[in-house]
Amino acid sequence: MNSCKKGVKIFLVCLFSTCAVVGALVVGAALGGRGYLRVVIDKEYFFLVKDCEETSVSAVAGDIYLSGGAGYYLKGANSVAIACYFKAASAESVKDNLGDKGRDVRVFARKIAPLTLKGKSVAARDRIVANAETADSLARLLYDTANGLEQAKLSQAEARSALVGAVSSLGGLIADNGDGVFSLWNTALKEAHRRGVELAEGLLFQKDIRYLQTLLCDRIVNIAEYFV
Repeated sequence: MNSCKKGVKIFLVCLFSTCAVVGALVVGAALGGRGYLRVVIDKEYFFLVKDCEETSVSAVAGDIYLSGGAGYYLKGANSVAIACYFKAASAESVKDNLGDKGRDVRVFARKIAPLTLKGKSVAARDRIVANAETADSLARLLYDTANGLEQAKLSQAEARSALVGAVSSLGGLIADNGDGVFSLWNTALKEAHRRGVELAEGLLFQKDIRYLQTLLCDRIVNIAEYFV
């Protein structure tokens, strides 16, 4: 069995076992009565970025994309992401390599801000955390797929299979969430889903999958904004 198929199977196992690990991922505490709940999701991502002025975002993003990077604009950070990593050491290693080539880049570490849930969101706590875990698993699958293409370890067919599986799972997650509490979060995920569908229809390049993975990580790290 190739690594791509293993990745899809591992993701499916994670998807159905998320609820079992929620307790290890979340610390909840009542705030000011039963109507409020503080939730901490222990996730951190390491964005390799190039800083720029707002007026030069398009040019910088285009340059990064043409050189094989994601070219994803991090709103409010005045920077464009080349890639997103799950380990600080990986990000630092690539940063050093690019620095040796004269590229001025830095590692931007970002953690999920604590969520303060209230009203109906309190009852949806477990599903909110499960969403973060599922999206994280999908982002990791996309990360492995991009690396597999870059290193010629995955064929176009294998990479497409992984991408289609990730996109299908993301679409299923959105549908199962329904509206109400999850409306804003679903809207944020739909951009990633739509882009994934478009990518799956053409020739796959690692930089495009890396853009999608970076976008998804950006959504995850900002999940607190979608449940207010």
